[in-house]
Formats: sequence, C-alpha cells, structure tokens
Amino acid sequence: MSIYPPAEYSRLTVADGRVEEFGALFNELRTRWVKVERLQEYDESPFEGYLAFRRGDHAEAQRLVREMVKSQTEFYSLVRERGISMVRVRICDLPLSPYLAHYEMAAYLADAECGEDIRLVDSADIADLLAQTGVSDYVLFDDRRVVALLYDEDTARLREARLVEDPELVARYVALSDELINRSAPLLDSPIYASWRKR
Repeated sequence: MSIYPPAEYSRLTVADGRVEEFGALFNELRTRWVKVERLQEYDESPFEGYLAFRRGDHAEAQRLVREMVKSQTEFYSLVRERGISMVRVRICDLPLSPYLAHYEMAAYLADAECGEDIRLVDSADIADLLAQTGVSDYVLFDDRRVVALLYDEDTARLREARLVEDPELVARYVALSDELINRSAPLLDSPIYASWRKR
C-alpha cells in the first residue's frame, strides 16, 4: 500500500528550497537519522557548486560541494558526540544522471569521510518496493518523525515538506527504511560506485 506522499501530515515551511524547521528537528536528534534520496537531480541554486555543475565545470563543482560538506563541522561534531547513526540511501536510476556522476558523488564521498553511512541501490533492484510504497524523498528522525520532501517534477525544486508523526504511519516508514538499508550497499562496496570510478 502506498505511503508516499503521506495523506496525514502537518505542513512545514519551505523557503528558498530549504525546510525552515529542519534545524529544530536536527537539534532534537538522539538516535538515528535516515535520508532517502530518489530524484536523480535536485536544483540547488544559488549554491555556487551546483551552478558550476550546470555550467559544465565539473572539477570546480566537485571541489565546492566537498568543501561545503566538510564545512559542516559543528553538525558532524554534534552527531559524533550524541552517537547518532547517520544513514543516507541513494536510489539510482542507471546509467547515472550527470548530476549524480559529476556532482553528487563527490558530496557522498565527503559525507562518508564525515561519518555518514552512504548507501547506493539500483532502482531496478527495488522496483517492488517503489511500486508498493510510491516512495520518493524523505527523512526519518529517531524513528519517531518523518518529513516527506515533495519536489516540482519540472524544476527539481523543493515545493512542499510534510511532517508525519502518526505512530502507525511512521512505523511503516521505519520498516521501509530498514528494508532499503538491507537491500542497498555501502558506498565504497557498491557496484554502482565501482562502475562510476571506472568511467
């Protein structure tokens, strides 16, 4: 049964492509954070790294996105201090989109160096889950809250964020997250990553 997008939710505030309440949700984190990424490109304007990617300056884009990730020292220090598990599951359509191949993979490598468990999975290998759940982008906070991220399909800009706190629905997202984690591979062990390195 489809759980995405959720029908029961509180609407969060989206401004300039960001969810304003994310800071408060991160501050309350205590155990685990799981982010599932489904879109094959996100419009990250006006970030200079993304603009460099759009111009075709891939080396500069990768340098800037790595620098941006590595600059989040306060956030990653808090995560380590609290012993929070940080897991990001990237669902990939193959062949990889230019965005993933020339921009986001550099960010994932930096995320992994900062302690995130980055995992990749071929969308074809989880076609059953995608069909059953309708899953797209979401973030799970402490197995108690879910924020579903809805993007404009034409522009790849974030248009809506839905907060789910109903225990029964959250439990279904927890089960889905665990299944995605089980069926994905750690970044450096992933055949998708191995193929990307050989390009």
